[in-house]
Amino acid sequence: MIDFTFNMILFKLFLFLSLKGFSNVNFGVLADPNGTIRVQLWRAQGDLNQEVISEFEDRAHITDEIWMRDNRTIDFMIFDAEAERMASLLDKNNVSRKILIEDVREKVDDALVHTFPTRRNGNMVRTSRGSMDWTKYPTLDHIYAYLETINKKYSHCNLITLGKTLNNKPIYVLKISTMNPTNKAILIDSGIHGCEWTSVVSTLYFIDSIVHSFYKQPSYIKDRDWHIIPVLNPDGYEYSLHNDRLWKKNRRKVSEFCYGVDLNRNFEYNWAKQDSTRSICSETFCGRAPFSEAETQAFKRLTDGPRFHGYLSIHSAGTKVLFPMGVTRSDHADQIVMTKAMAEAMRSLQNYQYISGDIHALRKIGYGMAIDWMYFTKKITHSYILETRGQNGLDVLGPKEILPAAKEIHLGITKFAELFNS
Repeated sequence: MIDFTFNMILFKLFLFLSLKGFSNVNFGVLADPNGTIRVQLWRAQGDLNQEVISEFEDRAHITDEIWMRDNRTIDFMIFDAEAERMASLLDKNNVSRKILIEDVREKVDDALVHTFPTRRNGNMVRTSRGSMDWTKYPTLDHIYAYLETINKKYSHCNLITLGKTLNNKPIYVLKISTMNPTNKAILIDSGIHGCEWTSVVSTLYFIDSIVHSFYKQPSYIKDRDWHIIPVLNPDGYEYSLHNDRLWKKNRRKVSEFCYGVDLNRNFEYNWAKQDSTRSICSETFCGRAPFSEAETQAFKRLTDGPRFHGYLSIHSAGTKVLFPMGVTRSDHADQIVMTKAMAEAMRSLQNYQYISGDIHALRKIGYGMAIDWMYFTKKITHSYILETRGQNGLDVLGPKEILPAAKEIHLGITKFAELFNS
């Protein structure tokens, strides 16, 4: 029986609220097996002065519940018990607020009923293990069976084991190539955060859309060496499927009570530069050292091999196309053009409002991220993040939305490939 208790969604393990109005309350482990604690998603918008910013920095030190941030906007999850005090703080500082989702648990549970890949409500998914059902989120076993099937079927596919996780799960990269030595190599990863199921499905859909007729694809697809990691965080993905829908880290035990390293904070460039990433129970814990984790070590080994000319990291769900912060002046114009073109291509399917630009301007700052390491350390000029559609930052798509989301990412990737040499 899958237990989707909401107890770990906001403040994983230890929740310390040292906020004004509370007296250093230590809630310990927030256990809510009966779903009696309601959590809402709010948006705060306006001129964010230091008092407001400090409030959210305090929250971010413990949790990553701040889902979207730019210069004037913060989306965040909040308990009913906090709502009155938070509303007062925002009102006092003339920051507008609105409720985006009244009950996050209800929204997540409703999506799971229709999209969970295994037995729910007495029904079983009967999709062949060598194919995909684009209305469901696949199990890890199903993903691996699919990859193994196409690897055996097509000579232009080579499924390579980069390493194994702490739970002994293989970390696969699928190479799709005509083996022409003049091909330029592009690396795609997804599932670096366990809870980002739609990113994984989107990457699998891209594979499926090109692999069956690879030699008939346009030259900008066919004349590339595609290296694709569908699930960079297998342990986190599996744990999110079966235990905690919003689990994002891997499953390393870091203390008696706390688990997990945020793999997208474990890269060497600007590693541990942010206080919140050094807290071992934080949702953004960066690990004991750069590349301390099996998953990021596997990624590094791959990138130390062939020379990659392009890098795309697929995430969910933010409806954005992003380039690294602090790019050099000579690259900036090209990156604006590329991200804008990808966002426009993704919008063309159903007019879903994808936006593009500098990661620093469009979301909260993160340090130790793969995209920055690839751009600044590995010198891959064309390094981008593509974030799928979602519902106010939640990766909780219904069965009819999964395939369109995957198709949008496909459009973004193909536009990237088309413009790559222009």
